[in-house]
Amino acid sequence: MKTRWMLVIVLAAATARGTDAPKTVDEIMKFATAKNTGYKTWSAEMRQSINLMGTPMTLHGQTWFKAPRFTRTEMQMPMIGVSGKMTIIMGGDGIMWQEMDMLGQKKIMKMNMCELASNLTAQSGVKMDALQNPDPARQWENSREFMDFILVPGTTIENQSMWVLEGKWKQEASANPAVAQQVGAIGKMRLHIGQQDGFTHRIDQFDKGGVKVAVTIDFTKVKFNEKFDDAMFRYKPPAGIEAVDITDMTGQMIQQGSITPPTPEP
Repeated sequence: MKTRWMLVIVLAAATARGTDAPKTVDEIMKFATAKNTGYKTWSAEMRQSINLMGTPMTLHGQTWFKAPRFTRTEMQMPMIGVSGKMTIIMGGDGIMWQEMDMLGQKKIMKMNMCELASNLTAQSGVKMDALQNPDPARQWENSREFMDFILVPGTTIENQSMWVLEGKWKQEASANPAVAQQVGAIGKMRLHIGQQDGFTHRIDQFDKGGVKVAVTIDFTKVKFNEKFDDAMFRYKPPAGIEAVDITDMTGQMIQQGSITPPTPEP
């Protein structure tokens, strides 16, 4: 009898949760924001699949995040006949370092993300704080400045049901130089958000026609609230290798529509 009553209570609780579950885009984003706020750190295996101009390429790696904006990503980069490595690190000072190790040679670049964001905000009139803060919640919330989202049929990733939000550009987005090139190259975007953890586990970017997926970023084996040493988010260029500061150049190229705004997440 006790077992039967326990089963009734469990089923009743599950039914109540289903009734209260988010059902609209705003409710889903509010739920995801609340969940992400509780993640002081997270780590994940990352796979970036790129299919542009008929040449598919897949990058594999690992990424770590620590609030408020510490991030580290290590990716294996397959090239013609060789494999290279790219490491991206950003600490509390807002400097994003990128180290490329290819054929035994290192190339190092750095960007002052705070300065870049400030300059773009002044020039475009749109806040670009997501450049300074790679928190996933801030990243996709920032996209609402330029996109309208609808809820489309969901999927399942690693045994977790996903809400799928599909975003299409707002009409005024093409007038903003910070995203103009993206508007011309990306037809729409889909975000796969976990119904249990509120985390964005997959990002799909479609081609200009909005039919074929051009870029997919998958985050798997996600772990939350681990302890990370701050040392893993600090970077010092090896002796004898000069780092090239590309902050100004990147800002100019964004304004000219030559490249899209960089983010700490590859």
